[in-house]
Amino acid sequence: MKEGRPSATATLIARSTLFLSQDPHLSPLIPPVAAEACRWFLEAGMGRPVPEWQVRLMGRGWVRALASRLERLAIPGIRLHYAVRKLYLEEAARRALAEGITQVLVLGAGFDTLALRLHREFPGVTFIECDHPATQRVKRLALEPRQALGPNLHLLPVDLARTLLPEALASLPEYRREADTLLVAEGLTMYLQPEEMDGLFAFLREETGPGSRFAFTFMERQAGGRVSFPSASPFVRPWLALVGEPFTWGVRREELPRYLEERGFTLAELATAETLRDRYLKPRGLAGRRLAVGEYVAVARKNR
Repeated sequence: MKEGRPSATATLIARSTLFLSQDPHLSPLIPPVAAEACRWFLEAGMGRPVPEWQVRLMGRGWVRALASRLERLAIPGIRLHYAVRKLYLEEAARRALAEGITQVLVLGAGFDTLALRLHREFPGVTFIECDHPATQRVKRLALEPRQALGPNLHLLPVDLARTLLPEALASLPEYRREADTLLVAEGLTMYLQPEEMDGLFAFLREETGPGSRFAFTFMERQAGGRVSFPSASPFVRPWLALVGEPFTWGVRREELPRYLEERGFTLAELATAETLRDRYLKPRGLAGRRLAVGEYVAVARKNR
């Protein structure tokens, strides 16, 4: 990402969330609080309100049709993919909380609303969001005036390219090394280097409780080692390079269990596009909708 600016990808996903919330067919996939909060984040980033007429325009059929055509020039089905991967990660988080997790750490949180929505529902759990200072500044600008940050939700600005995660968390008294922790990394791992991924697993092994787990999305390496969505247009890679957020890390699905075992973890769940379609789209009569393929959701448990 570019210095001093919030993540372009985070902004894109916030816009996508707000847009889908205005679609009468797809809005049930978006929690109402998530749509409202994404509007706050966009307004804080722009320094001005999102006009009401623009929001209403998002609900018009011809606008949605035009947006779908434009999406096909980038990554077909990517907006819907963003929505359903969030639903899966929320289910994984709720399951972890039900099984005794007492600390949730969202890494590279962007403008996601998972911790924002869950922290009041689970007041006895510590929620921490870590992200680049430029993105966290915008998020804080949006949330603090609305008194939306409860005492158990902490926004920790950290540039992981310059500061190791354990060092950053050492500055936060609320972080507990002994706590069983859920680390969430949505839409993040593809931007990391292999040694940075190893660092995340080392952190979970050494700085969290024995019942900890890691919920993350990942992409597969394509032919020639390239990391990308298979259906992405040729314009996507130059755009990612332009905004300073190129894809760098990926692993083949069949290699993931061994990759995790070598780092002290066991694969507990793996969701493909078909998993997401069956769970969230088919029950709502949306099975025929285009869904991006190439990014997966995994949940790994720490080996005791």
